[in-house]
Amino acid sequence: MTKTLMGKGGVYFIAGAVLLIFLILVLNHTNFFNKVAEITGFATSSTTTLNITLGNSAPTIPIVNAISAQNPTESTTKSITFNFTATDTDGASNINTSTATAYFQKASETTRSNTSCINLSVGVGNNINFTCTINMYYYDVNGAWTVNTTITDKNGGYATNSTPTFTYNLLTAMAMSPTAMTWQTLSSTDTDVGSNNDPIIVNNTGNANALSVNVTSYNLRGETTITDFIYAANFTVENTSQGCTGTAMVNATSTNVTSSILFKGNNSINNNNETSGQEQIYFCLKGLPPSISQQSYSSSAYGAWSVAVA
Repeated sequence: MTKTLMGKGGVYFIAGAVLLIFLILVLNHTNFFNKVAEITGFATSSTTTLNITLGNSAPTIPIVNAISAQNPTESTTKSITFNFTATDTDGASNINTSTATAYFQKASETTRSNTSCINLSVGVGNNINFTCTINMYYYDVNGAWTVNTTITDKNGGYATNSTPTFTYNLLTAMAMSPTAMTWQTLSSTDTDVGSNNDPIIVNNTGNANALSVNVTSYNLRGETTITDFIYAANFTVENTSQGCTGTAMVNATSTNVTSSILFKGNNSINNNNETSGQEQIYFCLKGLPPSISQQSYSSSAYGAWSVAVA
């Protein structure tokens, strides 16, 4: 019985020793697996390739200089210049300077733009400054306009800044032609005779819209017999040829030309309607006072008639 127990103890001892050796080899795995490789011929290590792609950093436009309120220039354009700064964390050299663009935008209005803003420097660090000049027209509507700037980098990255605004002020102005009305030689019995060089073309040379047109008239005095007159009330005015069904004038009084509305617009179109910011005014001599003397009558004594918008 004693011998049998000792035999089992020996087996346990040997098994424990083998396990201890195995654990030592595992803890020192490099040598262990090398030994295994030597015994079995199987690989115990390999290699891996690496591939890292660095993405492009899109540019930004952190600064757009403020634009003060601007007054339109009558009958022409107003040049507005401002600066903005573009930044690219990949370096200023990565900014595509030829793509610097600026726009002035307002709903329902024509966008004004400059697609070739000029870089002021070659760039320092990550920044390049640009200057842009955009022309606004005299008939562009007054109010707040959005300033939109854009830039791209050489990798196609895109940036925009449409936060700033500026105010385009209101301009009420007009010009007209001709500035003198004439009539053919008349007889005392003539009626409903229109001027032979009307209409007066009234041009809206500002950006005020839907203006009324008013005429202030004065009695015409005889140039020889100064006690004779053709009275302002003998004339009518309207915006339809020849004005003979229009509104009667009142001496030294501003009279509205009924149905005449002067819209803002591009006068160079010259089509005499609202798209070109134009209105036509016709004058008619309804008749002459009885027993009026034959002579010339003019506005020189009491002043020229005036056409005004409001």
